[in-house]
Amino acid sequence: MSTFLASGPNLGRGGIAAWLAGLSGRGKALVLAGEVVVMLVVWELVVGVFGWINPVFFPPPSAVAQGFVELVQSGALAANLTVSIQAWLTGFAIAVVIGIPVGLLMGSVLPVDRIVGPIAWTIYATPTIAYQPLAKAWFGFGIGPVIFLVTISALFPILLNIAAGMRTTNQSIINAGRVYGANRLQLYRSVFLPSTVPFLFAGLRQAVVLATIGMVVAELAGSSSGMGALIIRAANTYQTDQAFAAIAVVVVWSVGMTQVVTLIERWVAPWTRKGRR
Repeated sequence: MSTFLASGPNLGRGGIAAWLAGLSGRGKALVLAGEVVVMLVVWELVVGVFGWINPVFFPPPSAVAQGFVELVQSGALAANLTVSIQAWLTGFAIAVVIGIPVGLLMGSVLPVDRIVGPIAWTIYATPTIAYQPLAKAWFGFGIGPVIFLVTISALFPILLNIAAGMRTTNQSIINAGRVYGANRLQLYRSVFLPSTVPFLFAGLRQAVVLATIGMVVAELAGSSSGMGALIIRAANTYQTDQAFAAIAVVVVWSVGMTQVVTLIERWVAPWTRKGRR
């Protein structure tokens, strides 16, 4: 006797991965939103309803929301967020202005790569917090150390990714351009830059995250304003609901700026997203 089974989604690990890969952008957003909702509900039940965790140390989402409202009403959120955004944008802009041309030089001029490369990798591999005392000594208190740490945090992902993109440019395309009489500037514009664009935006996405970490690290120690300072003040006074609310704002900023970079990539270089949803 034959047995017919209704076809349905494969619930194995590979089947779930294939199902997720086949979703549209809206479908993936809905799945992500569902995951967040489930996480928040479980969190609220565990801490806020059943009381299995002390809410002083790990406040439930309802308390975090209340802490967010308090920060907004007091004006503390707007004041500190403005300082952080100013420092972040300034440091990130400096990193982009320096990182792109130096990365292009590293990828195309071997002596530059041999001189700058080891230094860049050494600084990139060093934890950001190690530079915090130096930043304070060099720039004092205020926004200066924050801009410095944001800059060095964002600079090297951009620089090193661009250099890698330059080095992976198809040599046959370069040779073809030379055969047709392209000079160095034309090769940069028509061959190197298009092939480097995906690496540039990959570096920018990494830089967004690392710049945010650098910003918070700088503000946690020795800064009187900014989101990091707001977080540490709230934590030190056991206002963990406000601390979590401030952390959530920082996370939203980082994720939002990452999406901004992705949108710019789709607009400037849509071919880099071909085959990806």
